[in-house]
Amino acid sequence: MNGPTSHNEPVPEGLSERELGDLAALADGRLAGRRRRELERRVAGSPGLQAALDRQRSAASALRGVELPAPLRLRERIESARSAPSRPVRRRRLGTLGGIAAAVCAAVLVALLVLPSEGGGPTVVEASGLAVLPATQASVPPDPANPNLLDAVEDGVPFPNLADQFGWREAGARSDELEGRETQTVFYLRGGRRIGYTILAGDAIGPPADSQATMLNEVELWASSVDGRQVVTWYRDGRTCVLSGEDVDRAELLELASWKAEGAVPF
Repeated sequence: MNGPTSHNEPVPEGLSERELGDLAALADGRLAGRRRRELERRVAGSPGLQAALDRQRSAASALRGVELPAPLRLRERIESARSAPSRPVRRRRLGTLGGIAAAVCAAVLVALLVLPSEGGGPTVVEASGLAVLPATQASVPPDPANPNLLDAVEDGVPFPNLADQFGWREAGARSDELEGRETQTVFYLRGGRRIGYTILAGDAIGPPADSQATMLNEVELWASSVDGRQVVTWYRDGRTCVLSGEDVDRAELLELASWKAEGAVPF
């Protein structure tokens, strides 16, 4: 930023709901990728946006540590998914498919500007719940063109083949929709344990507010615990990835998530 700004600067007019939501997400660290870079450039050249961002960051700081209960809607959605028929998953190219506390903070922060918020969306916590659901596709074969990948892609991002390197063999997949976003989950088995690897279509979403950030293999990862499961989230090609499982060490999930196979697994 170009020096201190006044909190009395007016908020620029003409901002869309999406832009306002991005401003809130930038304030609490949830905005990533191209949208973050573009908004930071705009903020740098606008005293009004700088003042608005300062106010939101102050509010985010005040809201840190607020504990919120897990939503009932997640449990209801999982139960509904168990009984509802699922779409087939098996295909090489699927096209464009699709923290609770962070979402609430975003709504509060935008409200402080007396402006509307961008609206709801899926969270990492909700996406991690897909790992406990059954597979609807029995098997996902390796990609014949790249043995380090599986023959499954979500929104342009392929799933890794973890069998040879780590002993985690694929064990089916499923497709779901969370808050209007298409998702695909591939399951892996090893020694009686199962993990779910979910990729969400669309723009990146932020990690849970209580996540622990770490860097491994030049990949930024966020780890947390949800209902007794270890959850790791990170970004590949701007898409949000979530790896979750029970009876699995966090360190093992971090290693699986950051594996690049010397460039064969795209990030």
